[in-house]
Amino acid sequence: MWIWRAIALPSRLRVVSHISHERSEVEASAFLAKFKARTDGHAPFFTSDKLPAYVAALVANYSVPEPEPAKRGPGRPRKTPRRILDEDLLYAQVDKRRENGHLVEVTRRVIFGEEGEIEAVIEADGCGTQINTSYVERDNLTARQSNGRLVRKTLSYSKELLFLQRHSDLDDALFNFVRPHRGCQLPSRSASARGRKPFCTPAMAAGLTDYVWSLEELLSFRIPLSAL
Repeated sequence: MWIWRAIALPSRLRVVSHISHERSEVEASAFLAKFKARTDGHAPFFTSDKLPAYVAALVANYSVPEPEPAKRGPGRPRKTPRRILDEDLLYAQVDKRRENGHLVEVTRRVIFGEEGEIEAVIEADGCGTQINTSYVERDNLTARQSNGRLVRKTLSYSKELLFLQRHSDLDDALFNFVRPHRGCQLPSRSASARGRKPFCTPAMAAGLTDYVWSLEELLSFRIPLSAL
């Protein structure tokens, strides 16, 4: 199984986790459709590895069909209309080449948008100085450390898709609402006696809540019917 995960920066909030048997355009489009449904629908700045399926999936989710002309010219009409891409969509890929298990080259490609626009977004978010996927890669390591179902060659690896999905959802909820993240700090909070600001959860950094949830509160939370 593959787990597709999208995190928001700089809050590190896990927005969506999608599980599939393959890394195809269909699954990539379904993954981004879930992401779009959980956000405000605007096209943010995306970074990913070099998987080609992401390009078609972004076009499918962040574009609209070209309107039909008032008067059709000669020739056969197109079977499928052209797509007009969202002008706010920014997307870049990071291609890492390895030899004998060692990283030997990193190539960065801007697919949608201008390089200057992307550099401005990265600088504004405070997420490094160049295009990277280090945050989601580090998040994948955190997920494997806290969710034994993701660890290969162990007795705890998941054998049923349903249990894998439920455990992943629970781990995402714990990560977002219960565990303070050492990379998240609220600028409005007062500093401690040592001059350090207290850590907060990704959900607090994203403005979804204003306090750290307890495990009991998370497990007893009732999801509104409107969200189902």
